[in-house]
Amino acid sequence: MADLLFDGLTSMAPGASEASPAIAASWTPSTDLKSWTFKLRANAHFSDGRTIAADDAKYTLDRVKAMGETSVAAVRLEPVASVTAIDASTLQVVTATPLAVLPELLAAPEYGIVPKEAVEAASPVFAKAPGGSGPFAFSGQSGDVVTLVRAAGSPSYLDGVEVHEYDKADLGKARDELTTGHLDWTVVPGGPSPGVTAPSSVPFDAELFYAFNLLDPTFADARFRQAIVKAVDRSAVVTAAYPGTAVPLGGPVPAGVAGHRDDPCGALCAYDVEGAKALLAQAFPDGNIPTVNLDYFTGTGEEAAADGIASGLTAVGIPVNKRPLPPDQYDQFVVSGQEGLFRLGTIGVYASPDAYLFPLFATGSHDNATGFSATSVDQLLAAARSTADPAARLQIYLQVEDAVMQQVPILPVAQFVTTTLMSPRVHDLTLDVHGTFAGEKVWLS
Repeated sequence: MADLLFDGLTSMAPGASEASPAIAASWTPSTDLKSWTFKLRANAHFSDGRTIAADDAKYTLDRVKAMGETSVAAVRLEPVASVTAIDASTLQVVTATPLAVLPELLAAPEYGIVPKEAVEAASPVFAKAPGGSGPFAFSGQSGDVVTLVRAAGSPSYLDGVEVHEYDKADLGKARDELTTGHLDWTVVPGGPSPGVTAPSSVPFDAELFYAFNLLDPTFADARFRQAIVKAVDRSAVVTAAYPGTAVPLGGPVPAGVAGHRDDPCGALCAYDVEGAKALLAQAFPDGNIPTVNLDYFTGTGEEAAADGIASGLTAVGIPVNKRPLPPDQYDQFVVSGQEGLFRLGTIGVYASPDAYLFPLFATGSHDNATGFSATSVDQLLAAARSTADPAARLQIYLQVEDAVMQQVPILPVAQFVTTTLMSPRVHDLTLDVHGTFAGEKVWLS
């Protein structure tokens, strides 16, 4: 919904490595990549027809950044030191350190430009009647149906979009209503849908790892961590725990993001029972293999995933102690320092390898839950953020991923997918890794 109602300064085409213009027509970085000047399009308007100014972009970014640790989108703006409206059509963003990926970061739907007067108006409440900057404008809501219409000046081919809300348990009903022509496009449960056109699945930017608490001496020996990874049949775990909704994951950079590789860890992380046993024999020649505490939150799929991991470890001789917690207690526990091999989910806010590698593995990063720290990785991450050329920067991120996985701080498990059905009359609706699409490009036959 946010992507239909709001545009950001920049945008990202599915699978692209560089941002494209959106509300900003162009941008120019300083030589040190710490000061960025964005020039806004002259014909950029809010849905009420008001021209979008640099003050609006400043207000939007300052508003998100002020949310602090309560918002992942705000945390990703931590490198931003200041945002200044130079004039009505010129915005300057200054970062504390070089940030070559700033245009890609600002393409995320979370940074869609909003009008201050609408956000702060007492009535109507913005969340109930949002004024947008995107291709469509809010028109009204009746029950579970939200109606959007083409915004003033929008290049959209469509006159409007009706968004129908369904509970997760009712997605089967949504599938049926697509077959009767009541819907044109819908998310559906994973797996086959009997009697209808085959569903289409695309990668979603949500990932699941089991991560090592590297501050726990239990996991100090990299051979032990590697043995644990080799002991787990990730394909079997995903099939058992997330049938039709996820695929096995091989590394930190997910499919759908530029620079993704299916298996960046290679033989080091391959499922290999005998290889795991050999590593255990090397690491613990006396046979005293420590018990692995397996931490996760309760839930049907989560229990199945933990069972699959535990059975793999047990099969190679690693003792396992499963420690499930209710979801409302889990988040606090996994930052307590008492966690062992723990469930770690992540979502990339922006479609760049940086969104996955820097937060998870930079020393001192807010989201570095494992305690991973490597000078060589920090240097590579800094080099990537200091490299203006996208192709050269991407090559550095590949080196980062290789360097991280050589130290085996995580057990990659699953990447989730968005599974949808679409009417034959819909054209050019292409989902990106966020599960959103460029609504202004969609047309109907």
